[in-house]
Amino acid sequence: MISHIMREWSGFSKICVIAALTTVAVTAVAVVVMSKKKKKEYELVGHVSALYCYPVKSCSGITNKIAFCTYSGLRMSNVLDRHFLITRADGTFVTQRQVPKLAGVKTSIVGQELQLDYEGKEYIRTPLYPKFSKDFIVPVRIWKHNVEAQFCGQDVSNWLSSALEEDLQLVVYVPGVTQRLSTTKNAIDKDKVSFPDESPYHIITEESLHDLNLRIPSSENGEITTQNFRPNIVIKGVKSAWDEDNWVSLKIGNKLEMRVLAPCDRCVMTTVDPEECKRRNDEEPLKTLRSFRLFPEVNKTAPLFGIFTGVTVENTIRVEDPVYALRK
Repeated sequence: MISHIMREWSGFSKICVIAALTTVAVTAVAVVVMSKKKKKEYELVGHVSALYCYPVKSCSGITNKIAFCTYSGLRMSNVLDRHFLITRADGTFVTQRQVPKLAGVKTSIVGQELQLDYEGKEYIRTPLYPKFSKDFIVPVRIWKHNVEAQFCGQDVSNWLSSALEEDLQLVVYVPGVTQRLSTTKNAIDKDKVSFPDESPYHIITEESLHDLNLRIPSSENGEITTQNFRPNIVIKGVKSAWDEDNWVSLKIGNKLEMRVLAPCDRCVMTTVDPEECKRRNDEEPLKTLRSFRLFPEVNKTAPLFGIFTGVTVENTIRVEDPVYALRK
């Protein structure tokens, strides 16, 4: 009788052990599944410190404390970023890479017109939004891309050619001509641009710029500024330099949402002094950036500084707006 009871007790114990182990295993699996399903959260990473728009690609920009972020770029003072483009007579685009003196062409918005100023010359104005005219549509080449734009007329082109001592013409984007899709790896259909190099937006942080300047030897050329990089949005208060490398998407201010499209690879244009309108003789900041910001898996020759972004939800952006980031 006792031996029978012992056998039953032993069997019951085994069942209990198996049940307990099964419960532990199921719980462990549930914990793993729940942890995988747990969504990453946006965190406050800083605030907007400055906004810039460059009405004419490669000329000086304008700034304001408020702008509107469209899918195709920043709109400030009624003009879209890189809305105008300077080309040679054959339609090949021109930037400060080829003509550093473009930095000296000052832009401003007067009513419904773009005003251009250059030292020693009388200003000239041209309509921001000329009426579409098939007769003035011309072919334009930006890097490897062939697109179209509208010729702004001989008067303003003659003015540019005289000021910069080059045979140049001014063209503008008008509705009715095709935009390019951003060439960045994470671009989607809505990330279309007119004349920016790669994406609708470019963002940098004050902390990364400060860290870069600490690494650059003292020079008679002075410190590197935001205008060496020509960003649209500058962010301050980031906890550490280069934190932007880890961002996937952003929420800024009142419901503006952005996606990070790619890191920004830098070129010789960053070496143009925006005040002197010529290249620095110390080759900075490119020289120092190459010493610690080269990532061969992204670009074997161009160092990285800043990020390219596209808009997911259009909205207004203001200086001092909080910036929230979702990390990788």
